[in-house]
Amino acid sequence: MKSLVYFLFSVILYFSACGKGNDSRTQTPDFGNSEFSAFENQVEIKMAKNFSVSYHENYKVVELDFQSDEKEMDFSQKLVLVQRGTEPPPKTGELENAWFVTIPVQSVAANEDGEITRLKSLNLTDQIVGMGGGGIYDAVLRKKWENGEITSIGYSFHSIPAPELLMSAGAELLVLHTFDNTRLDGMSKLRELGINAVPQFAWAEADFLAKAEWIKFTSLFFNKEKEANELFNHITSTCDSLISLVSAQPKKVTSFLLYHPSNQSDWTAHRNDFYASYLQAVSTNVLKDNGPTHSVGITNEQLLNFAKDADFWIINSRDDIGWPPASYLNNFKSYREGNVYHYQKRTIFENDAYDWYETPEVRPDLVLEDLVSIFYPELLPDHEPMFFAKVNLLKQ
Repeated sequence: MKSLVYFLFSVILYFSACGKGNDSRTQTPDFGNSEFSAFENQVEIKMAKNFSVSYHENYKVVELDFQSDEKEMDFSQKLVLVQRGTEPPPKTGELENAWFVTIPVQSVAANEDGEITRLKSLNLTDQIVGMGGGGIYDAVLRKKWENGEITSIGYSFHSIPAPELLMSAGAELLVLHTFDNTRLDGMSKLRELGINAVPQFAWAEADFLAKAEWIKFTSLFFNKEKEANELFNHITSTCDSLISLVSAQPKKVTSFLLYHPSNQSDWTAHRNDFYASYLQAVSTNVLKDNGPTHSVGITNEQLLNFAKDADFWIINSRDDIGWPPASYLNNFKSYREGNVYHYQKRTIFENDAYDWYETPEVRPDLVLEDLVSIFYPELLPDHEPMFFAKVNLLKQ
């Protein structure tokens, strides 16, 4: 028992040292400093709404700023990322309430698959020591989890990770999926225990490119800005080319995206959120309105009113079992013509692993390429969709 207590106490001290800055100095930092002697590469945030970054001589200041009236969330904090082996700036003035992190981080845990995918895309697989669990599509990560090289810390939709799991994993940094105040409060409690936890708000971005740009946020903790810039530039260039290709067409197709079954209404509709932004880029999203930028419930009657003449229907289901009767479904042009597609092509059901919630977080260009090939087959005649396949329509 004594050895266990000593171990936990030692680990707490370790995390405390990683997360706390030097309070003894009193000089006010110069936020106008434009000399980047410690950082050869840097990122510029162009589309993401909820974070920004500035570079200083031996540290970076990341400003997280997120508000949501609907969720009653209001979070604003500076993260000071200090180059390992250098003196941190004083924790005074504008940095008084900042959270300090020593970089580059050597080991990391995250409780959401999107963040794990961002880490992998930056070639940081070996630094991952903790993730939600084994429900991961990526074969390399799944194997490392099976071999015990990656610890299960619990998924974000369940609860905040237990401190003892994080300590046993040896994660120098925890990146938390903070989608409500409960998760933010949990993060504060973890910090009080010495866990070096930071939040991410990629989930709140309403545009697929804005969400993809959070690869730059992840890169900041590992000095991987060069890799993040190269990847994001490739993504934006490919997306721009695809959108231009579609724009040259005489007429855009119409489409809509749903989830079934729903606990909100008859269906869950993606009207203005991250997923809907794909449709808006290369088609006319018939469900788009001025409502919230997250999925919302929609009734059978509302859906029929908005989408009965749409050319394409995108959904999560591989077949139409459990859907309304054929007398209702056949009112939809997309259903009658067999243009109903699901996004579960890359799924391993026995592992509860869905690549749709992994790769598209970082590679929206691959999703857009799929949709263009489906909506306008003459434009990409040789493309085999990566994520999408036709729904088995049994009720036709």
